[in-house]
Amino acid sequence: MADILPYFLAGIVAGAALTGIAAAIKLLRWQKTAAELESQLRSHSFELQITLDELAEKNLQLEQQSLTDALSGVYNRAYFDRQMRAELKRSRRELRTLALVLLDIDHFKRLNDNFGHLVGDQAITAVAQLIKQQLKRPADKLCRYGGEEFALILPNTGAEGALQLAEQIRRQLAASPLLCNQQAVTITLSAGCYAAVPGPDSDNDEYIGFADKALYRAKAAGRNQVQSYPPITVPQRPEAVTGDVNEH
Repeated sequence: MADILPYFLAGIVAGAALTGIAAAIKLLRWQKTAAELESQLRSHSFELQITLDELAEKNLQLEQQSLTDALSGVYNRAYFDRQMRAELKRSRRELRTLALVLLDIDHFKRLNDNFGHLVGDQAITAVAQLIKQQLKRPADKLCRYGGEEFALILPNTGAEGALQLAEQIRRQLAASPLLCNQQAVTITLSAGCYAAVPGPDSDNDEYIGFADKALYRAKAAGRNQVQSYPPITVPQRPEAVTGDVNEH
């Protein structure tokens, strides 16, 4: 029995050693598998983040497209309605004057009839870009209101500043003929301005209605001019000022 005991103990020790070695091998394999899984997860997470970033960028592009007029390249009517509501709330809260200018291309139907609708489209695009070039503040927004009519949303701008800017745009357009079929065509516009600190019940319709009254007066008086509601004289200055800069 005493002779067998050393072999028995040696067997136990060997078995324990083999068990330990097997456990160590399994542990190493598990660690390797865990490392591979972690690496795969990091790779998938990176790819997922790229996909999410691309999706967010595409969503932003789609949102911008949904708020941009395809022909003129400026903001569309949907953006105008939304932005006007936002600026009314802001101006009411800050007790600041908000101005709205409606601009309408004069005799646009005659332009279409004489030169065709493609030239009419060119005119809308050219007028939109010219108006846009006159805007110096990020807060000022140009929108295509409908057809040949545009709208300017001018935060923190009084009636005088709105009139000055509209008059500057009118003069610049009248001095910039559009080349149509090798022929220079002079395009003019009429504009109506309204500016006020929004009251508790002020809304888009109120501002549009008063600016439209001023625009109608400009049309009735012979077109190619700027009017305001209520009527005031357009200040004669060498350059236009639309009011203090309103940081957003």
